[in-house]
Amino acid sequence: MNNFMKKIKQLVLMILPSSKVGDDVNIQYNQCGTLQPISIKELSLTLPMKKKVLNIRKKNAKIDILRENKKLTLIIPYRNRKEHLEKFLPFIQNVLIEQNIDYEIIIAEQDDKHFFNRAKLMNVAALHADKESDYFIFHDVDALPHNVDYRYCNQTVKTFNYIKREKEYEEYPQTVFGGVTLVPKNIFYDINGFSNNYWQWGKEDDDFLLRHLLKGYIPFFDTVGKLDMLPHPRALMADNEGNETKDKKILQKNKQLSNQNKKIFSRFKRGLTSQENDGINNVKDYVITSTTFKDRIKTIKVQFKI
Repeated sequence: MNNFMKKIKQLVLMILPSSKVGDDVNIQYNQCGTLQPISIKELSLTLPMKKKVLNIRKKNAKIDILRENKKLTLIIPYRNRKEHLEKFLPFIQNVLIEQNIDYEIIIAEQDDKHFFNRAKLMNVAALHADKESDYFIFHDVDALPHNVDYRYCNQTVKTFNYIKREKEYEEYPQTVFGGVTLVPKNIFYDINGFSNNYWQWGKEDDDFLLRHLLKGYIPFFDTVGKLDMLPHPRALMADNEGNETKDKKILQKNKQLSNQNKKIFSRFKRGLTSQENDGINNVKDYVITSTTFKDRIKTIKVQFKI
């Protein structure tokens, strides 16, 4: 009977409609520069998950924010973006030096012919970070920062509020959680890092935000941070090497993987799967083919076994 009722509950959760949270809790926090808590009003959740997240959020609505200089590991998930990397590395190193940050950079390069797995690469890199590091910044290689603060924060921070793809900066939705994300090491391990199951493009960032919320953390965003985005093909229009393609089989597979990612996230946000069983605690089926060091930069080449 218990198994039967469990299956009925899962079925009900799968068919329940999602809606916007609508009303957020009042977050009390000490004013710290330009940081503000990310509002989840626009987040789409089923009613049971909405109640769960809001109840957890209410219990943790008083927050002390601390910013200071500590040891940083900046992690770049990477494949076949040589032009971007050549622009990005000297740019970001100058920023870190200007801000007096003690840092290491890890380039986690996917060195196989499989579809890209950004989140799993970042888990692998975190496992190979300097033990003395206090926090991670997960950084896309096509994002050049302006007004971005790379100092340690004891809370997770989406480090920007605006992006520029062509001519003008545009405000970015708060709950779109990728790009450049600062996470204290203790929080990263408590939420079990990233999911390992999202391939090619989409939903790993939404998953990462929900992992924070379900563990009681209230991420912040920096209201003045800006990113200049370097041009690149849309992920859904790119082949396994990251090059733009018109190959119908590849585009069809990209669409299939995107839909699969949506299904994986739908199950997670309905409470049908657990972050405890998918994350940095069970990264597997990979091998590091080489490791190189130069000027505080470690490059690890990673092959996934599928």
